[in-house]
Formats: sequence, C-alpha cells, structure tokens
Amino acid sequence: MNPEPSTEAHHGSADEAEAEARDRAQAEVRRRFHLGLLAWAVGSVLLVLFTPLPLYQALGAAGFFLLFPALGFAQLPLLAIERLERIPVYVGSIISILGLGALGLVLGLVVQTPAEFGLVGLPLVDFVLWTVGLTLATFVVILLFRPVEVRHPGPHSEFLRTLLPRTGREKGVFAGLSLAAGVGEELAYRGYALQVVLLAGAGPWSAAILSSLPFGALHSYQGAIGVLRTGAIGFLLAVPVIVTGSLLPSMAAHALIDLLVGLVFGPRLMQGLPETIDQAAE
Repeated sequence: MNPEPSTEAHHGSADEAEAEARDRAQAEVRRRFHLGLLAWAVGSVLLVLFTPLPLYQALGAAGFFLLFPALGFAQLPLLAIERLERIPVYVGSIISILGLGALGLVLGLVVQTPAEFGLVGLPLVDFVLWTVGLTLATFVVILLFRPVEVRHPGPHSEFLRTLLPRTGREKGVFAGLSLAAGVGEELAYRGYALQVVLLAGAGPWSAAILSSLPFGALHSYQGAIGVLRTGAIGFLLAVPVIVTGSLLPSMAAHALIDLLVGLVFGPRLMQGLPETIDQAAE
C-alpha cells in the first residue's frame, strides 16, 4: 500500500483548517477594530458635550481611554494563532509605545507647561526613595495576584512565556523595550491621560484611578487577571505624580520593574503556570 495519498490528504485538511482559523481570526479582528472606532467616536462626542475639553483634546482623551486599548484587544485573536518572533515583537512594541508617549506629550504640552505635565526633577534622595518604593510596592502587588493567577492561569500564560527573552541579543532588545515602556507609557498614562482627566474637572485621586483603567486594559494580552494587576500597578505609579508633581520616579520605576520581570524574575513567575509551548519552536 502507498501511504502518500492519505498523508497528502491529511496535510491538505490541516492546511485548510489553519486557513479557516486564520480567516475567522481576521474577521474577529476587523469586528473588534470597528467597535473600537465606534467607541472612540461616541466617547469623543460625549466628552465634547459634557466636559470643558475642546474637540482635539476630546479626540485625544477618547483615543487613550478607548481606542488604543480597543486596538490592543482587537489583536488578541491573531496572537492566539500566530507564531511570533520575539525580536520583531519587541521592536514593534518599542515603536508603538514611543509613538503613544510622543502623542501624549504633544497633546499635553499644548495646554500645559512641561513642569505642569510632570517633566520636572526631584532631589536625588527623593527620586531614589520614590523609585525604590514604587518598585517594591509593585512586586508586592504581583505577589498578591500570584495565587489567583496560578489557580486560573488561562491561555495567555503561554503567550507571556513565549515573550520572555532567551538569547543575549533578545535580552538586549528587551532591555530597550523596558526603557521605552518606562518613558512612553508613563508619558501617555501618568502624563497625558491623568492630566486630561484633571482638565476635565476630576480630582487628583479620581484621575489616578480613571487613568489606570485604560492602562490596565491596554495589557489585555496578559488576560483578565493581568489587566486587573496592571491597573493596580498603574495606580501606584500615579501616586508620586500626584504627590510630587514629577513623572520621573514613575518612569524609572516602570523601566526597572519591566527589566527585573523580563530578565530576572520572569522564568520564576512562569513556574506553576501551564506550559504547552512546543520547545522545538523556541
């Protein structure tokens, strides 16, 4: 007997199933993208009608609070089926995060001075104490969420494990990504998002809470628990901005946290979570 026809048929059916799965994922991405655009439009109109924000600031605020998290959420169906290469993912993330931060910076500086936006220095001792304190407090939050994540890991754990750098080159690019996240995400969410809520009339602590919600949602690739954990960390990172008026400790702590998680503690944090990655693909 010749097994080749059945083997070819098997490969053909597998290819067809993969193509169908990709088509379904792309259709879901488009659906989520359109919903995100709709939310952005509706949110912008509501902000114009019910807050003192001018149109361009309403568009910006709705983008940071609704559109950008929605775009991240829209990509999740593709992440579930794509085999990702780490370095291209890191580089793409660096570009998008710095772009997000630059947009927030431009929108913020239109209506505020750099000092009002948070671009002001602190005495060295205060800067170090805030940075170290934020970093330690963040790891406390991570440990508090840890038991729940171990009991309810979800499929995102495989994706997160895949993203951890392995080689020296990957670790170097990941370090650049950590620095970009410390600068870009803080400019975007502890800078612009927090300040625009204040401009809309909210109090400082309400602004800290509200600006942490889209920051958590922006990390939807980490799963529901990761979104809640990241939102809580976002609130911690807002504390020194409100208390001292400076973004710099939050930037430094954010970059340091990402470096430590990705390069030092990441493999340990992944222990106890399901491991289904094909090691040959690594």
